[in-house]
This record gives sequence, C-alpha cells and structure tokens, in this order.
Amino acid sequence: MEAIISSLLELLDELYVGPASNYTWVIDRYPGHGFTKAIEQIDAEQASTPTVEGGSTIAAHTEHLRWSIRVALEFFDGKMPSPDWAESWRIREVNDQEWQKLQQDLLSAYEDLRAAIAERKDWTDQQFRQGTLALIPHAAYHLGAIKQLIIATS
Repeated sequence: MEAIISSLLELLDELYVGPASNYTWVIDRYPGHGFTKAIEQIDAEQASTPTVEGGSTIAAHTEHLRWSIRVALEFFDGKMPSPDWAESWRIREVNDQEWQKLQQDLLSAYEDLRAAIAERKDWTDQQFRQGTLALIPHAAYHLGAIKQLIIATS
C-alpha cells in the first residue's frame, strides 16, 4: 500500500506543482508546469477573463480546485460534508490582491491534502480510496482547462 500512496502523491505533485524529475506521467515535460506554477505566470486580469460569454475563468477553476480540496480534507477528518457545488464556482473575477491570495490558498490546501494522504493509515474503505484516487483526474481536467484558457486569453 505504501508504494501506491507514494505513486498517488507523485502524480498529485506533478499536477499541482510540477514533476519532481525529468519524467512526467500526466503533464507536458516542457515547461513542466503543474497547476500552481501555471497560474503563477498570469495576472489577475487574465485570470478573470472568460473566453466566451458566461464561460469559466482561470480564477473560477482555481477556486473550484481549492474548494474541492477543502471538501476532501473534511472527508479525511471523518466528516460527511454536504458541499454546495455552485458555491465552488462563485469566484469569477479577482483583483491583484485577491488573485495572489487565491493562489496561496490553493497551494496551502494542496499541501494540507498531501500531508493528510501521507499520514493516512486506514485505506480499507473503498469509497474513501476511490474518492482519493478521483483527485487525480479531477486535477488533470482542471489543469487542462486552465492551460487552454491561458492560451485563449494571451
């Protein structure tokens, strides 16, 4: 089980902060940006710009990921939250200060999630395991979406 957890953490690290080596499993090797590094490259105006009327923004995807990690952490704490999905998309526009804080909050949430996964001893609950594993494709989807938004709003 330790090897599986290690692989899970390596994949999540790649998606959120970038690869730890020259090898990648999910993201492009060059520039090798995970979510936090990719969004660090843009300003608040670009993060708040939808590509279509009513479309998602980079800020919205960032907040959604931050929010979803915090919900996952509640499950790690043994709680049964009733998350409001619409709430996770409430932020669409940010100013410079809000954008910096949102980026820091996402990284902090990810670091907390990483620690919770590493510290977890009991992986016998199938729903818990699947929910944890689902964090990988969820992050990959949103990383792909924001990379396309970065291209479209540049």
